Order: sequence, then structure tokens, then C-alpha cells
Amino acid sequence: MDTSSSQTRRLYKFGLFEADLEQGTLTRQGSPIKLQEQPFRILALLLEARGEILTREDLQKRIWPEGTYVEFDGSLNTALMKLRAALSDNADNPIFIETLPRKGYRFIAPVEAARVDSPTVTAIRIESEEADLDGVVVPLESEETTQSFLPREQPRPWVRVFSLNWWQSASIVAVAAALLAFAFWPSQEVRVAAVRQLTRSGQVDPWGKLVTDGSRIYFVVRDVTGWNLMQTSVEGGSMQRTPTPFDNTRIFDLSPDHAQFLIGQLTHRGEETALWLWPVQGGAPRRIGDLMAQEAVWSPKGDSIASVRGELIQITDAEGSHLREVARFHPAPHSLVWSPDGKRLRFTQTNLAENTDSMWEIGVDGTSLRRVLPEGHRGPHEGSGTWLAGGKYFAFSSGLDLRASLAIDTQANLWLMEEKKGLFRNHSGDPSQLTKGPIALDHPTATTDGSRIFAIGSHNEYSLLRIDPKTSAKTAMLSESGATDMDFSLDGQWAVYAAREDGTLWKSRIDGSNRVQLTAGAAGAFAPHWSPDQKQILFTGFLLDKQPRLYVVSAQGGAPKTVLPTDNQWASVSGDWRTDGRQIVLDVQDTAKASEPTIRILDLESGVLTELQGSEGLIEPRWSSDGRFIAALDPGKKQVRLFDCKLKKWSVIADANFPSTLRWSPGGDALYFQDSDEVEEAVFRVPMASRETERVTGFGDLLSAGAKRCIFTGLSPDGAVYVTVDHGDVDVYSIDLKLP
Repeated sequence: MDTSSSQTRRLYKFGLFEADLEQGTLTRQGSPIKLQEQPFRILALLLEARGEILTREDLQKRIWPEGTYVEFDGSLNTALMKLRAALSDNADNPIFIETLPRKGYRFIAPVEAARVDSPTVTAIRIESEEADLDGVVVPLESEETTQSFLPREQPRPWVRVFSLNWWQSASIVAVAAALLAFAFWPSQEVRVAAVRQLTRSGQVDPWGKLVTDGSRIYFVVRDVTGWNLMQTSVEGGSMQRTPTPFDNTRIFDLSPDHAQFLIGQLTHRGEETALWLWPVQGGAPRRIGDLMAQEAVWSPKGDSIASVRGELIQITDAEGSHLREVARFHPAPHSLVWSPDGKRLRFTQTNLAENTDSMWEIGVDGTSLRRVLPEGHRGPHEGSGTWLAGGKYFAFSSGLDLRASLAIDTQANLWLMEEKKGLFRNHSGDPSQLTKGPIALDHPTATTDGSRIFAIGSHNEYSLLRIDPKTSAKTAMLSESGATDMDFSLDGQWAVYAAREDGTLWKSRIDGSNRVQLTAGAAGAFAPHWSPDQKQILFTGFLLDKQPRLYVVSAQGGAPKTVLPTDNQWASVSGDWRTDGRQIVLDVQDTAKASEPTIRILDLESGVLTELQGSEGLIEPRWSSDGRFIAALDPGKKQVRLFDCKLKKWSVIADANFPSTLRWSPGGDALYFQDSDEVEEAVFRVPMASRETERVTGFGDLLSAGAKRCIFTGLSPDGAVYVTVDHGDVDVYSIDLKLP
């Protein structure tokens, strides 16, 4: 008797993917892809209407029925972002889902559809003709359960193996056993033989790059004269300065024949610079066409250069005359590296909404985009990497909370994974950890044979100094606090500050007494500010959610509360109180849309959030004590800008290489800021009366004495400047490997 029943299933195949709408599953070459309900429902609607445009209103009605309360725009954008991530698709260069501005979305890839009847019971009972025999259960393997869009397979020759001679069968079995043993035999692990510190200046640029020709290592050191190109032996020893064709030279790569450097002029991390070729033996540099880039790398053959400009990965020849686009990503990719065969490029992509960094790979022709490691496989932040042993291995850095670097120090370690190729091995293996603190290692590069990795290693050690504005005398404060951002109560008796080592928030008397921890755990606290009534602290928490958000905590300590609702993907770097305590000004970035931040004002009584016109790209707003002005930083344009609350107008009040840390004087008559990229990392002030920038103090003596950096962290009621000095070191390290 046949006890099976059947149901109709809708299957769709596109590219390497297959979607089963009844079971709600998405697979890639048979492997399941994790996808939440809303993104899958959007995929189902697009597949069923393939080739047709679905408007945002269509999707809203189908997915969020009338009466459902949801922030629709943000939820839809998030769902689409997760769907595209699952499909390795890109909105600007789509393979599957096309965005039509002001119209909607359309599924553009070829789709093979099938409706199949699959039995819900997959066995039948055959009644025996013999009265003394039980019924026999035979598995039911219906051809209808297979995908109808796949070609029907013919009987395989190996089904006749049982009709072969015994020695032929034994040979086949032996070969099969050998293949299985090869496939599943555990590979030998790479071991770390030694870790050595090669330089001892402590001033290697932590955002720079290491380049080696096998005997020398080239890198950038920052001191009071600027950024200088240095070199040392791969075995360590003294450093020598390499004369460069212009000041603040930035090194990108060395040609495979070791004849030419690929260089630029350093401005600030992430900014574009003109690309130049410069002979290793010296001589005049040559501009590569009119090419501008944030980073660039030679191809293994030396006939091409890949670079990142804005959100675009592009490739050109050494003359810069044949430039072509590979792909565009939002936000901009970074940490670009060629595969040894020259056919692929690896890079790191940041997901602002999920606060993650992941490695991706794409063919040089713009196809075959894939994530190198599965989602959630190896921590939330995968960084730069390098190939070893001709492509057999790939080493990369990975750490926690990279985007929280404003508030805490990241501990990045090196990992290694085997690039499995050939029969049964056509993917990257599980990574193994090579290093585990306390030195944070990043920007790895390797020798040709892969026996040694070079990396930039750093550790931090902080002290807090008070600098008298009249005598420039320096006094140590809050010993061992690690304070990096401070604010003082209006009565001048209390200070609140963040401890950079663990991201906790503290308050104490100005002399350090009566010290109290305000947050129970590591909040990744940044930019704390007393409320005017001294009862609350406003601060940014980097570690309390996926997004950096603005929080308020009692001045007596307790559980932080968010200023804005958490049912969105709005990030905030910093905020400030109005003097009457009724409003808060803050920067807001919608990470779901990856849009630029804007400055907004929150009315605490009504809950109304108002955007200031013309504030695109601005961060870290600060309200003057009289409530007349709001100052903010424009890092993109290298400016400090001022908003007149009466005239409703923005103006530029100062220019700087990289402005940071805004502070108003207690009376509101002057605005202070630091230029972090000035050679002495100086602090400046702008009096409101003259609007002329004045130098307050520089930290050249501290930097010359070995300080890695000096961070302007506070301004006391008496006008004293507080600075957090990082005495830690950044140097070049080598990691010797023992390869199997």
C-alpha cells in the first residue's frame, strides 16, 4: 500500500544559488546560506516577478501588511543589504538585484524555475506474498524530487563494478580508499618558530605599510620632522633613512623585479594621493598618468597596478594609460592584495550596519565575487593580509572592535589559513591563530618562500598630563588612569573621563580623589560631558551595541540609557548638552544607508529630532556656553566649522591637517581644537572676537622624547590643557614559521 502524499514545491536556480520557496531555504552549490525571514521574503517576491520592477510600496504591502508598525525605510534597506550580502551582490554593480532610482527593484539574473511534487512520506510498504514473511520497507527515490531544470543523469559506468573480475574490483576499491584518505587526512599545521622585534624606534607609522625585497624592509617612521621613509635589514639592526623625492613620502609597494617603488605623498589615512614610480637606486620619480588612489599594489608579473580610489577598485598598466574599472563597493574597500597567479584580488570590506570587517575576493575581470571566510567564522574584524609560499597559505590580521579605536585599543593578532586546491580541496581551510598578544600585529607581508612574516606591532602605555597655559609646566594627573577624554563639572570640582585600556567611564575629584566607576563594564566610553545640573553624564558607548550610540548615565553610576531609540541603525560619535539642559546636539549616521553623518538637535521634552541644514559630513558637535554657536569637525574638508543658531548659517572658522577634540573655553569666548597631523600635534584656539587661529601649545618635546602620540583630552575651568600621552611603541616584528 502506498502511504505517500505529495506537495508542490517551487524551486528557483540562479547562478550557483537555489531557493526553495516552500521550505524557505537558500543554498549555494548545495551548501545552506543563512538568511533571515524578511530578506528571504524579498528574494521570493523578486524571483516570482523576475524581470519586472517591484516598487518599495509593493514590497511594503507584501512584507509589512497594513497595521504593522515598523520604520519601513530602514527595515527595507537593512533587509536588502542582508540579501545582497548573502548573494555576494553589489548595489552599484549588480549581478542579481538591480536598483532603479525612484522606481524600485528588479531581479536581472537568468532564472530556471521548477514546480515539483515531493512526497511527504518517502517509503512504501510492499506486502509479502508469503504468509510467514513480514512486509519489507523499500526507500522511495522519486525522480520528481530532483531538480527538473538539471539534465537527467545517465547510469554511471561504476554501477557495473560488481560484474568485474575480483582483482579489478579490488583495484578500484584501493584507489577509492586512497582518494578518501587523501581528502580527509589531516594536514600538518604551520608552527611559529620565533617572534622577534626588528626595530626599536617606537615610532613606526601604525597605519603605514611594510615592503620587502627579501634582504631589506622599507617602512615609514613619524617624528617631529614629519613622515620619513626608513629601511632596515630583515634580520634587524639599525635603521637608515631613505632620501625621498618629496616630503612625507608614503610607500605602497615594490615592483616584483625590485627595481621600482610605488609611492605617494602622505596626507592622512584614507585620503587619495597621486601615484608615482620611483627607481630603487634613486633618481627622479615618474607620475603614473593622472592616477589618484588611497592605496595601490603591483601585479605579480609587474605589468599592472591595482588601486583603490573612492569606492572603486581599478587596474591600469604602469604607464597609467589603460585604466579600467573592476568593481565598485560601498563603503570603500581597503587592504588590497593580488593573488600569486594574478587572477584575483583580495580586499577588506566594512559593513557599517553590522559593525564588521570581512575579507572578500574578486576576479580581475570583475566576476566571481565571494567572501573568503564564512560569516561569523572568524571574529567581527578581518584586516589586511598577505600570501605565502606561492599561494599555498594566506596570513591576515584579525581583531576585535576596530571601529572603536577612538575609545579603546584594538588587540589584533595574526592568523593563517591554507588555500586548499585540487581534488576535494577547492576552498580556504579553517584559519589557525599564529599570535596572541600582548603586541597588536597588523599589515603583514611575507618573504617569497613564506618562511617569515613581517608585521607592524604596537602596544600602548598612557599617562595624563596637565599643562599650565602660562608657564607650560607639566604635571602628572590621575596616575595610571589611562584617561583619554575628559570633561569638568561647571563648579570645577569634578572630572569625568574614559579609561582607554578597558573602555570604562569614571569620575573623580580633579586631584584624583573620590574615584568612582560609573559603568559596570567596558562601555567603550568616549567624549563624556557633564549635564548642566551635574546629575548626568552624556557619552558615546562603542561597546554597548553594534553601533556607537549616545548614552546617558547617572553621575552616581548605574545602567546607561540610550538617547535615541535603538530600533534603528543610527550611529553617533559624539554629542553635547545645551546650557539649559533641555536639548542635546549630536552627530547621526544612518549606517543602513551608509550615508554621511549629519548634525541634529534633540529636544528632550518633545522628543523631536531636527537636522541642521548644511551639516552633511560633520561630526563631534559642541555647544558654546551661551547657546549661540555649535562647533563641529569636518574631517573630509579638514575644517572646523561653526553654526550660528540665530542666523541659521554655517561658516568655516579654522583649517587643519586633521582637526580633532573640540573644546569651548569655560566662558564660551574661544574654541580649542587639536591638529593631530601637525608635526607637534599642537593645540590651537580661535577667539570668537577675532576669529584668528592662535597656537596654544605643541608637544614636540614629548614626541622627541619617544611619545608615540599626544591626545588633547580636556580643558579645565582655569584654562589648563589636559593631554593623554601614549608612551607605547610601534615597531617592525618578524614571525618565523615552520612550514610542513
